Amino acid sequence: MDRRYLVAGLLAFAVLIVSSVAFFTVVSAPQGPLGSDGSYPSGAASDHIDFSALDASDANLSHTPREHWDSYAILYTAPSERRLVEGDYYVNASTGEIIADRWNGANVYRNGTTYAFFQPAERLPERQREQFASDPQFVYDNATGAYYRYDPHYGEIAPTNIGRHTMLLDSYTWKASDTTTHHGVPVITYQVTGTRPDSRAPPPVDGTLRIGVEHGLIYAYDLTLDAEERPYHYTYTVRPAPFPDHGWVDTACDLSVNCTDGHSE
Repeated sequence: MDRRYLVAGLLAFAVLIVSSVAFFTVVSAPQGPLGSDGSYPSGAASDHIDFSALDASDANLSHTPREHWDSYAILYTAPSERRLVEGDYYVNASTGEIIADRWNGANVYRNGTTYAFFQPAERLPERQREQFASDPQFVYDNATGAYYRYDPHYGEIAPTNIGRHTMLLDSYTWKASDTTTHHGVPVITYQVTGTRPDSRAPPPVDGTLRIGVEHGLIYAYDLTLDAEERPYHYTYTVRPAPFPDHGWVDTACDLSVNCTDGHSE
């Protein structure tokens, strides 16, 4: 066979393969409007969301996103007078470690039954610094200027705000607008349409919400409420992110009488 025809044939075959891959990628991507007969997770439909039913599923923020990312963050913003004690979270998908940011620059670490706490002293108001200094559960380290706590047998993780960031959404009504992907995860986008009749929450100004197609997990929302004094703006997203450096956990363990070998990775 003439070499020119062979090369031309191979090039045509390569173009066909690339075109086919691009075609199927476009076709399979869950983009665009989702009708009433679309696929919704249990508890959701085109014109409403039953948040209690979503919460009843096996999906949860500590575990389900590990299927998609090596590590991820749960990031939350709220009006200053409405903030929660724990805001942002970081999860290591392979080890299950969780780090939470707290007020005054503090960090909390959880891994199984292990609990560690880090608080820079200079970030504390004077009254709280006195409380830390008098609490035997915390140890002050002169070298780092911080208070630490370490407990390898803390037991079941105490209630956190991981599931509370989304509680305000249940006061409002929602309507599906389209489907898309959220950092590679297929999601359904909803628009806020009003306030539930049994709710006394401030009326919404604008809001969008994204829930996972497969598990019904809430991956993001952006909500503005018409409060009396000024608009309240809330944002929330679960997305891939590096797991933070946590060498302070080693320090907390070294300072503790409860320290055991293999306390951190």
